[in-house]
Amino acid sequence: LLNRSTFLHALEVVVSQVVRGEGKYALLLVEPDHYQRLLQDFGLDSADALIAALAGRLAETLPPGTTAARFGERSFGVLLKGDHAHTAEISERIREAFASHVFNVGDRSAAITASVGGVQIGEKIASVGQVLNRASECLQSVAALGGNRCELFDPGAVDRAEEERVQNWIDLMHQALESNGFVLHFQPAVSLQGEPGEFYESFLRLENNGELVAPHIFLDIAEENGMLDALDRWVVKRSIEVVGERLRAGHDTRLLVKVSPPSFADDRLLKVIEEQLAAHGVPGDRIWLEAQEAKVFTHLRQAQAFLAGASKLGCRMGLEKFGSGLDSFQLLAHFKPDFLKIDRSFTEDQAKMTEHQQKIRDIAERARADGMQTIAEYVQDAATMSFLFSAGVDYVQGFFLAPPAATMTYDFS
Repeated sequence: LLNRSTFLHALEVVVSQVVRGEGKYALLLVEPDHYQRLLQDFGLDSADALIAALAGRLAETLPPGTTAARFGERSFGVLLKGDHAHTAEISERIREAFASHVFNVGDRSAAITASVGGVQIGEKIASVGQVLNRASECLQSVAALGGNRCELFDPGAVDRAEEERVQNWIDLMHQALESNGFVLHFQPAVSLQGEPGEFYESFLRLENNGELVAPHIFLDIAEENGMLDALDRWVVKRSIEVVGERLRAGHDTRLLVKVSPPSFADDRLLKVIEEQLAAHGVPGDRIWLEAQEAKVFTHLRQAQAFLAGASKLGCRMGLEKFGSGLDSFQLLAHFKPDFLKIDRSFTEDQAKMTEHQQKIRDIAERARADGMQTIAEYVQDAATMSFLFSAGVDYVQGFFLAPPAATMTYDFS
């Protein structure tokens, strides 16, 4: 067997090869279980002979040409060439070779088991330090469970688990789109200027095993996998259905509905809006579409075309998270929304409300001058609402008034 320094040099070479894509390798650390008790049984004077017997058993178990070393006082290091399946096979072979053998040292003999901890070297585990740490962690974990086990860390397995998790969410969203597994919740937006009627914002939820999942759990996955436009169409279709039901029940209801950039360049959403408005007898101005300021800025031409199409249908179009950009007012020279929803950062932190008050006034003043209405979200208390009224903001929403709920029961009177 090699000594520790020579083995570490060999490990450095192998790690470099893996980084360059030149082969697959793994590091194993092997250690006899209950070593201190073994020393007591065999005697301290037999320690070297015991290690030699263990090393001999390990060497005869490994495939020919395998690099191995005495790595520590009682541990051995093994460099294996091959994939995770091969590494797992050799690890189990080593464990079984120790467990099935009777070790003779002088005039004493004993059955000795071993713990095996290892790591498959990969792009995410691509430094000598990381490789050694992962292998040591696996070895310690096995020893803590009593030994006579193998534990391998495979970075690829982590990737595969993540891929499986993502695919499960994709499948769940597709099923929800096909079988109405999504639901909407509604949060009231209250007029500070006395405008009549009901005004809510719709929020998407996903039903999963009897529980409702908030959108921040799955929207990033939907975006990365090209599903946002399909979700937009479902939300808009259902929102118009709800408004139609409310109108037939005698409620003058408007709904705020979020739309995403993939829908700007896809005329399917505008067709859905046109068809559903007609099918449910809903005037276009009952649907207020909102898109994030930053997304409109980076998809300006497509957003302009979508705004024009939505306006022809009578819908209102606005910018949410307004004021979060470096030059939000500059965007208004190229994109003419019907309303602005002020970024939550200006209202959710009560301690910073004072320093944000002038910015809120500036937004409200600019909106009035350009014939736009304003909405402030995440309102936390009565004092904030009072200031927003004095600043000329048109609507407020937040948990101080009411959280999103499955039913529209807010008393706007």
